[in-house]
This record gives sequence, structure tokens and C-alpha cells, in this order.
Amino acid sequence: MSEDHKGPISDPVSEAEIAPGLVPANVDEISRKLRRKVLLKIDLVILPILFIAQFLSFLDKNGLAYAAIYGMQKDAHLVGQEYSWLGSIFYFGYLAMEFPTMWLLTKVPIGKYIGVSIIGFGLVLCCMTGAKSFAGLAAARFVLGMFEAGLLPSFIILNSVWYRREEQPLRTAIWWNTFAGIFGGILSYAIGHIVGPLSTWKYIFIIYGAISMFLGIVTLFVLPDSAQNAWFLTAEEKQVAFSRTAANQTGVNTHRSFKLSQVLEALADPKYWVMVIFAIAQALTNAGVTNFNPLIISGYGFSTSKTALMASPQAAVAFIAQVSCTVLTFFVPNIRCLLWVLSCLPALAGAIMIRLLDPTLHRDASLTGVYLMGFYNPSWILMLSLQSSNTAGMTKKSFVSGSVAVCYAIGNIIGPQFFRASQKPHYQLGIGAMLCAFCIMAGMGILYWIICVYQNSVKNRAASASAGSSPETQKDDLAHVQETEVQDLTDVQNPTFRYTY
Repeated sequence: MSEDHKGPISDPVSEAEIAPGLVPANVDEISRKLRRKVLLKIDLVILPILFIAQFLSFLDKNGLAYAAIYGMQKDAHLVGQEYSWLGSIFYFGYLAMEFPTMWLLTKVPIGKYIGVSIIGFGLVLCCMTGAKSFAGLAAARFVLGMFEAGLLPSFIILNSVWYRREEQPLRTAIWWNTFAGIFGGILSYAIGHIVGPLSTWKYIFIIYGAISMFLGIVTLFVLPDSAQNAWFLTAEEKQVAFSRTAANQTGVNTHRSFKLSQVLEALADPKYWVMVIFAIAQALTNAGVTNFNPLIISGYGFSTSKTALMASPQAAVAFIAQVSCTVLTFFVPNIRCLLWVLSCLPALAGAIMIRLLDPTLHRDASLTGVYLMGFYNPSWILMLSLQSSNTAGMTKKSFVSGSVAVCYAIGNIIGPQFFRASQKPHYQLGIGAMLCAFCIMAGMGILYWIICVYQNSVKNRAASASAGSSPETQKDDLAHVQETEVQDLTDVQNPTFRYTY
């Protein structure tokens, strides 16, 4: 045997979950080299699809803010709070579809669901160019929200299907990217120089929508739901892909029956309610950044085209911050909650600077505050990865993932209403609301940390009191992992499950 094939592999494989004929004869013969190859293939196929899908989703939403500075408000005769309501109405559609999504994710192939969703919101975006009033734009935004509703919970589930717990933070940071904010400004700047018969803002929607529909069709055919139907893996590699994530003990089969008991268990978990409060607060800040960042920057006296460019650095700050934080999780165990809390502090400082500094006397410092608010995103990435790592049971995962999306919608509905048209372009009330939200986000990170430590200590005491092997030994017990997968055990029901923080 070559050097590459030495050493046992402890990743267990559940025979009940793999298609007949795919179960390896001897798991110990699977090499580290083969596992690295499988992970590379997953990163080269699955991760780019999730990245592009989320990029398009953000690009389409952010397009509204750039359309606003290119004349959409004037052409559609928007007055008063109507623009703010366009930001909120999107999430009414998002919210309306979220509850059906929780059920659908236990019934339909997730890859196909994502593909259809991308095609749908691309088509609706193109149709927005025909809107001539608030009513037309509002109807389109509502339907756009319905098509996007399934993306976030689907991605959270696929995270646990394809990646081990320690791999999830960085991958989440990559697919929940802010490149749309970086390139949205650059693309809008370029589109602003198009000379044609249509208003500039209409070209933004047409171009973004057409790209979304094309890539949605690609996603429909190339994104598999699990290792069992992964076209890019050989039979042996499918075995390895399954064994890698079976060790998560969070479930790897995306087709389960709906179990009300798992929903009730989630509702009884204090971590769930911490996540709910955090998600609403974070979404409120997201609403301000997504819908009003270019409008706030326009108040510093920049031209329309330069405003589009000046909005990009905030998204760059967000991406660099979230990747840096998640990379640290590879080297320091159980650091996610600490980074969650610390990342809120620069964003809080930025909100304070914008709120207190006079933008005419201290324009550069106030603009720096806008960019510092890019730190609003790392805590969200870390929370998503924790939710994915700490939730087991298919129905429970679907419900909690759907709940995250519901809270995300609620926060984004509430958020724009703090930005009063009478206060533009400085939006004192809106910035003040974001300042409070950053404080809540940091507090919830501390509370989540405390709860995880306490729940782990309870499980450890129970394990010590019971006869048999230690928790560490049980985690590597193939029979136990098989039982976990076959019975669809939740994190609470599984005595060997430990929460990461």
C-alpha cells in the first residue's frame, strides 16, 4: 500500500442512507488523499453554484437602490415613503412564501427548487422595467420576494449535506458573499453610460434579470441534492462524500417526512429564540445597507455616477471581514461566538460616527463610518454556520432554517420604515435604529455562547453518569452514527451530540 493510503479513516458511513451497491466494503481503506480530492470537487462544483446564486440574489435586490439614483423614483412618480415601502414589500412576499418553503424542503429536490427560484426572480426583474407607478413596482417586488424565499434555508441545509462542521463557516462566508455590493456599484456605473432609448434604471433590471435567468437554467441541471445523485463524483467518491458529513450527526438525507415533534423541540430550545432576536436585529441593519447605502452616500455631495462607485468599498469591507473571521475558526476551536460579538463593535462604531459627525464638516470621517458598518455581516455568517452545525433532524433543520429566513424578512420589512423621506439623505432615525440593532446583535452572541456551554455541560454530566463508553468514543462508533441517521435523531435526542460555539 502506498503512503497515501495508510491510516484508518474514522468517518462513518450509514448503509441505510446510501443507495444499494454504494456502501464501501472497508471504510478504513479510504485514503486521506481521496477525501481531499472529493472535498476539492465539491468546492469546485457546489460552492460556485451557491456563490453565484446568492450573488445574483443580492445583485437583484441591490439593483433597486442603484435604480433609485438613476431616476426610477422620478419616472415611477414615487412620493413620500413609497420608496421605503418598496424595500419592505419585497419581504412581505418573502415572508408569505417562507412557511410553504419549510414544508417544500422536506418534499422536493433542493437543487431543482433553487434553479427554478433563480429563473423566477430573473424573469420578474425584467418585468419591472414595464412598471410606471408605485403599484406596478410594488407588485413586482412582492413576487420577487416570493421567488427568493427558499434560497437561504436551502443553502443552510446544503451546507450540512456537503460540508463537515469545521468546514462550514468559511464556506458560508463565501456563498453568503457581498460581491454584489462590490460589483453592483461598478456595474451600475458602467450601465449608467449606456446610451439608448430606455431610462438607465431599466437597463439595470434588464441586464441583471437576463443573467439571472440564464444562470438559473444552468443551476437547474447541474446542482445535485446530495452525494447520491452527484454527477461529478464516481461511485467510490460518493461513498467518501457521504461518510465525510455523516460524522456531523446532523443528517445527510434531504428527503424526510415532516415531524411535528422536531418543530416543538426547536421552539423549546433557548438557542432558537436567541437566533430569532439576532436575525431580526441583523436584518434591520441589512435593510439600511441594501436599500439606502447609495442614497446616504449621495448626501455627501458626490455625482450620481461617483455615488455608485463610492458605495462599493463598504461591501468589500464586509467580505474581507467575514472571510477573515471564518478563516480564524480553522485555527482556534469554539471561537465563533467570540468573533460574532467582536465583529459587531466596528459596525457599532461606524453607526455612531455617522450619527454624531456633521457630514459637511467631517465628510471623510463620516464616510469612514459608512464603510465600517460593513462589519454588520460577519456576525450573520457566523450565526448561519452555527445554526447549520448545531441543528440535527431534517424537519428541525428545515424549520429552523425557515425561521431564520422568516426573521430575516421581518427585520427587512421593519428596517426601511426607520428611514424617513423627510430626513434624507442623512436619515438620523434610520442610523439610530441600526446603532441599537448592533448592540442587540452583540448581546445575542454572548447569550448564545453561554447557552451552548451550559447545554454541553448538561450532556457531559449525563454521559458521565451513564454506563458505557465516553462521549468521545461514542462519537466514533459506527453503529451509533447509523442509528442517528436511520432514526433521524435531533441534536437533543442524540446523547453524543455536542454544540459548537
